[in-house]
Amino acid sequence: MLLPRIPTFLSLLLPLQLATAASLPPSTTSTTLIDALSADPDYTLLLRLIQRAKLVPTLNKLNGSTLFAPTNDAIERHRKETSKSTFALALDGDESQTLADNVQELLRQDLFYHLLNYTLDSVPEQVTPQLTLHFPALPLEPPTGDPPPSPPWLPVPGGLLGGEPQRLRTTVRDGASYIGVDYKGQGGARTVKDLVSTANGVIYGIDRVLDTPRDLFREVSSRPGLATISRLLPKALKDVLTSTPHLTLFFPTDSAWKTLDPIEMRYLESGFAEQDMAKIVGLHASGTGSDGHGLVGWSENWRKSDLTNFTTLEGHKVRVNITEDGSATVSGRTILEQDIYAANGVLHTVDSLLLNPDIFQLNAEKYLLALNATSFVALLRAANLSHYVDDHHDGQPWTILAPRDDVFTLDGWKTSPLSTFTLGEGEDKPPVNITELQRILKYHIIPGKLKPEDLDETTLVGTELREAGLGGERQVVEVSVHGSGKKGEVIRKGNGEIGFGGSLVIGEAVEINDSIIYVLSKPLTPPTDVIEAALPFAHFSTFLTSAFATHMDDVLRNSPSTTVLIPHNSAWSPLGLLTDYLLLPESRDHLANVVRHHVLKEVIYPGDPILSPKTAASKTFATLEGSDVRMEHGKITGSGGWSASLRVLSREILTRTGVIHELEGGLLIPRSVQVNIGDLAMAGKGSIMIGLVQKAGYGKVLNGTMKLDLDEWEHGLIGSPISSKSSRNRKKGKGQEDNPKPRKEEVGWTLMCPRDEAFKGVNLTRMLEDTEGLKTFVRQHLIPVPASSSSESWEYLNRKPRAQLSSEDEEVDARPIPVEDEATYSTLLSSSSLYGDIVFRLTGSNVNSYLVGIKGAKGKGGADEFARVLKWGRTTISSSSPPATPPSNSTGSQSPFELQPSADWALLGDRPTTLRSGVILIDRPLTPFIEGWWMAWGQAVTFGTFASFAIVGGWTGVVLWWRRKESEATYEPIGGHDDE
Repeated sequence: MLLPRIPTFLSLLLPLQLATAASLPPSTTSTTLIDALSADPDYTLLLRLIQRAKLVPTLNKLNGSTLFAPTNDAIERHRKETSKSTFALALDGDESQTLADNVQELLRQDLFYHLLNYTLDSVPEQVTPQLTLHFPALPLEPPTGDPPPSPPWLPVPGGLLGGEPQRLRTTVRDGASYIGVDYKGQGGARTVKDLVSTANGVIYGIDRVLDTPRDLFREVSSRPGLATISRLLPKALKDVLTSTPHLTLFFPTDSAWKTLDPIEMRYLESGFAEQDMAKIVGLHASGTGSDGHGLVGWSENWRKSDLTNFTTLEGHKVRVNITEDGSATVSGRTILEQDIYAANGVLHTVDSLLLNPDIFQLNAEKYLLALNATSFVALLRAANLSHYVDDHHDGQPWTILAPRDDVFTLDGWKTSPLSTFTLGEGEDKPPVNITELQRILKYHIIPGKLKPEDLDETTLVGTELREAGLGGERQVVEVSVHGSGKKGEVIRKGNGEIGFGGSLVIGEAVEINDSIIYVLSKPLTPPTDVIEAALPFAHFSTFLTSAFATHMDDVLRNSPSTTVLIPHNSAWSPLGLLTDYLLLPESRDHLANVVRHHVLKEVIYPGDPILSPKTAASKTFATLEGSDVRMEHGKITGSGGWSASLRVLSREILTRTGVIHELEGGLLIPRSVQVNIGDLAMAGKGSIMIGLVQKAGYGKVLNGTMKLDLDEWEHGLIGSPISSKSSRNRKKGKGQEDNPKPRKEEVGWTLMCPRDEAFKGVNLTRMLEDTEGLKTFVRQHLIPVPASSSSESWEYLNRKPRAQLSSEDEEVDARPIPVEDEATYSTLLSSSSLYGDIVFRLTGSNVNSYLVGIKGAKGKGGADEFARVLKWGRTTISSSSPPATPPSNSTGSQSPFELQPSADWALLGDRPTTLRSGVILIDRPLTPFIEGWWMAWGQAVTFGTFASFAIVGGWTGVVLWWRRKESEATYEPIGGHDDE
């Protein structure tokens, strides 16, 4: 007979009161629950468990109780199915386990779940909740080894159900009684033995062990229909559902989540939606139970009108209604499964989410999480930069460039800057410098909302990264765009049509409120310093080597707001001996100035009109070296005396301090780099020739200060290059009169310099002792180049304009004099020797294919008569300005040395005030040619002798003929003349 319902606590005390009221304890002939179990061999295992839990005194003390006793078969089956259950561990464990947990709290709780505090004479046919003696509580951590309290051990009201005991349901199905069924009466343990009545209760033998309800989280995660919410629960919420007492849950089934937008669902699945998931769980959970009665919302209380309102953990009100067919709803959602008992509450499943339409306020951060950019979001949070993507986003629109998670694991991006900062499991801060992380992340954020249709084909946009190397200005990122469409219509959505910093956009741009998100195929790398940015380019290696050699690398790295013009490696070789000189250890100061002269103290980004060849504008830029460079028509000219206009190629190589542009065609030589003939000769390993020049008294040629005394020269184009077909009068220039006024003119000089190794077979001691011979030798190697030139002398350049010069002809800039096949030049020896001129011969297609020799010299012939040209180089020393009025002779005729404003010098990239000087390095000395006696007199003597013999012979013949004529006899007619 079912006891009338009384308060739980009193119902627990009632059996004890009845036992106390009996004046005498049970007689030895009475049967108790323990006696009945001992007498039945089907309960031996159960009896062992009761003994292990030390509950024999407790069962003996109880009066009017109900025991659902699993048989031995039921326990053995349970033992095999769940080897880690308390029953299995208690039966299979050794004595050490017993000593470790002397109280056996968990085992006792499982056994109490099989006990009712009243006698159930029969099982009701309807599904009926029953109150057990199991009061769920948090387990002892760790299990105590203290001795248990004195028996009997009785359950203490309290625990995780608000002082209520745990429930189980009973019913009758198909004529059999079932214990522990669900709310529909399904499942449960079937009674398999007849009811046994004892003096202190009844026993129902059942075919399986009753599973004690576990905590809410484990009950949720074990339900197949709740897989979605189980998967979405973050760890913190799992802990809440595990230990929070007296919770009532109305959890949605898997199908309910399909009503969410896919973006919202992907956001919740990102693993970074803890707050929103806590809000969702809070809207589906109540910790206060039905209003006014109890703390746990079991369905047995729903039919009471005052127990149908619940206040959720989020403060919302929900109401449970019972429909006419007996089903229940909560806030209009159907409750699918009721009363899933748990250790710390009860679980009900519903078919829809208990959410308001505006529950999700998706911001940029949540969209990023939904777009598989969780690593990016994690780093923003770690770097304290989430304010760019949260609800407030600083009150400004932003363009977010977000790399996807999968690019952090691709082999090609394991060294990506962002992957360096990827958080490990359990880490909330990156193990790196937070400042550098912020720098990288800010490079992925652009102020303003840049829609695809707002982007130009190729442009640079400023990012949120402000560089100290740019004076606090925004660092820029390159945007590349190409669209698709018909009839000229351009459609730009993404999908590879838009790129930022070399990274393509994946999918279409996502607009969220007043911001926009572009998902990138790889992380962006903020520009590095100049050195690191240039290192990957092999054709910059010579310039970088020069920077390292002169310790200018730190200057390039740290000079703020600069544009570095880096010449190709190919630009150094045409300068010949000048390059050799700059690379000498003792020339590092000059080389450092050259490097500085390539650094402009202003950032000229690609796309600036000054870089376009079509622009007519010109501008002067200051350099780190101190002097200025001038840029116009996309070309730039250095401050040096003969710097040509070099082409600037924009390659959009951004740096932390500005930008790098490529320089094509040569180097920018500053005016501070003064390289003379002696420097070039030394660079060409011509020290012996330098000594000979100085010893011969022409040392001023080496430093560019020697002037040409025209009075020592005869009139004519002496000292100027002449064509092979022209002729000149060495004694007096044709059409010119003597100029009695002595004058000197500043000229350039070209030294034909044999390398030191060329003098191996020369007796230098003898040469130095012969002063006149030494001077003759040196003068043979010195070519004066006047500040003016005739068009005839440079006519071969007029036939080949500068704009049409081939790549090989580019080397002409480094030539102190124009060199071509048959080019003939006068030397200082030409005024006193018929064999002072030198002539060039071309035998191939490069500089080493030129031969040079003394014009008109007659010898054995062959290569021994010529020296091979090895290299050449020009000086960088500028002369003073030429005279305002050209010098003239007494007749007022123009001097052959005066400046002729023609295109000749401009074609060479020269300036009118620059005197061309330099060195041509050759492999053997040019020995002055001295005619032998035969060359000097042999022909004349032979001719004179022949003529003398001819004259004598002729005269002798005449005399003989005459004498012969005079010796002939004359005859008269005999007898005289006949008369007529």
